[in-house]
Amino acid sequence: MLPETLLQDLRYGARMLRRNAGFTVVAILVLALGIGLNDVAFTAYRAVFGRPLDARDPGRMANLALVLHSGATQPYFSYPDYEAYRDGLHSFSGLIAQSSEESLPLAYAGGNHGGNGPAAGSLAVRLGLLPFSAGNKEWVTTMVVSENYFSVLGVGPVRGRAFGDTSELASHPMVLISENYWQRRFAGDPALLGQTVRLNGVALTIAGITPRNFLGTGTEVPDFWFPLSLEPLLHPDRNLLRDREDRCCRLFGRLAPGASIDEAQAEMTVLAGHLSALHDPHSDWGKPANALVWPGSPLPLPIDQLSGLRYAIVLIMVAVGMVLVIACANVAGLQLARATSRQNELCLRLALGASRTRLVRQVLTECSLLGLLAGVVALPCSWILMKVLATAAAEAFPPEYGTLIFHVNPDLGIFAYVFSISLAAGILFGLTPALESSRDAISAALKGATGTSAVRSRRLREVFIATQVAVALALMIAGSMLIRSSIHALKVDRGFEVKGIVDLTLQFPDESKYTAGVKRDVVRRLRARLAALPGVTAVTSAEPPMFGCRRASVSLNGEAPTTHNARAVLCFNYVQPDYFQTLGIPLLSGRSFESHAGRSQAGQATEASVILSESAARRLWPGQDPVGRSLRLGTEGQFDSKSEPLPDGPFYRVIGVAGDTHGATLDDSDSEMVYLQLSEERLQDHPILLRTESDPRQLMRSLRPLLASIDPDLYAECYTFEDLLRQTVTFILPSFAAALASPIGLIGLILASIGVFGTVSYIVVLRRREVGIRLALGATRADIIGLMLREVARPVVAGLVAGMLLATGASRLLRGALHGLSAVDGFSFAVVSLLFLAIAMFAAYVPSRRATRVDPMLALRCE
Repeated sequence: MLPETLLQDLRYGARMLRRNAGFTVVAILVLALGIGLNDVAFTAYRAVFGRPLDARDPGRMANLALVLHSGATQPYFSYPDYEAYRDGLHSFSGLIAQSSEESLPLAYAGGNHGGNGPAAGSLAVRLGLLPFSAGNKEWVTTMVVSENYFSVLGVGPVRGRAFGDTSELASHPMVLISENYWQRRFAGDPALLGQTVRLNGVALTIAGITPRNFLGTGTEVPDFWFPLSLEPLLHPDRNLLRDREDRCCRLFGRLAPGASIDEAQAEMTVLAGHLSALHDPHSDWGKPANALVWPGSPLPLPIDQLSGLRYAIVLIMVAVGMVLVIACANVAGLQLARATSRQNELCLRLALGASRTRLVRQVLTECSLLGLLAGVVALPCSWILMKVLATAAAEAFPPEYGTLIFHVNPDLGIFAYVFSISLAAGILFGLTPALESSRDAISAALKGATGTSAVRSRRLREVFIATQVAVALALMIAGSMLIRSSIHALKVDRGFEVKGIVDLTLQFPDESKYTAGVKRDVVRRLRARLAALPGVTAVTSAEPPMFGCRRASVSLNGEAPTTHNARAVLCFNYVQPDYFQTLGIPLLSGRSFESHAGRSQAGQATEASVILSESAARRLWPGQDPVGRSLRLGTEGQFDSKSEPLPDGPFYRVIGVAGDTHGATLDDSDSEMVYLQLSEERLQDHPILLRTESDPRQLMRSLRPLLASIDPDLYAECYTFEDLLRQTVTFILPSFAAALASPIGLIGLILASIGVFGTVSYIVVLRRREVGIRLALGATRADIIGLMLREVARPVVAGLVAGMLLATGASRLLRGALHGLSAVDGFSFAVVSLLFLAIAMFAAYVPSRRATRVDPMLALRCE
């Protein structure tokens, strides 16, 4: 009997929705907006974080990592360890390696095709998120992978062939080209196969073309795929294939038939224990470790171990869920108001023998049908929106840095998700009106009076309005605070000059002719030419302050710093004597470094001296003059690069105190800085910083011919300091959060306004006779409008108060993304609340004013 009555309910519900076409259209659009936003968030999550590897039968692919003795999860392995795992693990039918450098820019010189630089017109470059490129070579992106990469993934070239074995590659070096780059750069020329190109000075044969949009284990489509065994040809000074401590690669495997992830993990743990004996016994790799194997993903770690990312995803899903709550409360208020006009119908059905359960089921069936219709509308609309956003994101990223691909096509999982939330939304907004309308119908049938039920229905409508206002206000305030935090990150005093400063980072081809001496000579000649350019007032070399926060332990007792005797852990940066003058950082006491200081064999000044920032001096010697005092620094092996200079060992004498700078961290811990003198022998390892009185963009455009005149093979990336500030965590984090939260908050505001407008409009229709009688008895139009607005103001004000409490809690959750704002930002709370109140009152005013046009004589005649 249930299926038959259910079909009857569906048919009757469809007729009722068709009969009330205006209500149905509004409700579907409101619900579709809330459901569509949730669909967009879910689809984006699957496209970015939840997608599998681009492989045949991706469910059999797995990621490999080690949980080290220290507890840290390490997804990168050395090439010798990769060979050991590849040959020793039998739970995998194949194991592949991908270089940790997913996008490696390489100089390209082949054919008669001219070079190109990054698309200066792309949005990412205009926003300063990608560098302005100066150079006369074309640079391409390259994925360095093991020779068995394509066979294990089960994806072959669409033309040509994949890599050969190691011996064949040694005698005939080859690369594969992506179809994306083949079409974009060579217009699909079939004669390209078999031709020779020179990447980084190495002659290579193009052996095949990979499928269009093939991502493999990466996150973007590279231009070329390069075999890992030939990596020494690109970087002759790197012993990657034999150095067991060089963690260069991520590992992926295809599970053997019948093998499970747990079995593979247990087998890998045993082999990892044997390999630990081959590592440095003092490192974490020389101690026992546990294997971690999880389903294949481009992410370097399982999502449950990326706590910050997981936290952000949860917040986003909660935010879009709150919008759905607003939509449901919106339609529930309309449904409750509409239920008043259905009392006669429900009473008649009760009189004919229907039970209250039957009435509730009928109303819930109508609401569920309404939710499913909204899901049908939301699914194609959200898919179109996602396609537009995915295309815009790909176009905003210059193709010279790889091709971004987002798979946003609906699949069974997305269909199931949309169906589930549509059905849940229908039940959510329909349950309360169904129970209330059936209760009212029984009351009217038994007592013939509806006064009490009318009061109860009015209160429920006010609850729904207050709920919409509270949730929407919390979202709007959160978005406002994030926007203000982003603006604050750009306007706050950083302690150094921002305007007119250019960062110039040289990239030398990895060819044997570019020795350290050659590089140093090139940098010196370039600096001299730059200093002579019109408008350039100063030239120095150092890491810019917003990206120079490497850390060291500091001890004051003469012993090497350890976890027990360290006084503090401070940032440090190697700078030249004119660094402070170039960036406008004041010296508060003492003096700067001497430019003629002697040099040690290690390339550091023999006069081991440091300059402290004001905060660092206060931290080490509170209330005392630090000039003339001594300290020692220690990095405890925290850096992997063997060529990086470290301040370990010697005593350093404090010769000066400089003003604080801020830029790299949300908690301003980078203001505690230790400055060390940069040796002339290491100029080639640091960016060149220019200060100019002219337009920095014009200066950057003039660098290409200047570089070509010094060395045509040189390549440089340029940023203004204003661009670099847009890449700091203090700007990126709140800006990204604001870009997500603000549209969500705006949609919530629109839905809440529609809810207030729709509910008041429906109530006005129901109270038309009451309004007419009031007018007939002498009430003015202003009295009627004031009455309506006062009734609406009660739930709106209650919602504003509740929304402020919600926003206070949200600001606590977002404190990690806020910079320079208090937990309760008075400006955001006050301005957004007043704006919301004005919009809500306007939404109520329009239908209230319409109610005053009722003819009093018509109302009296009806009475």
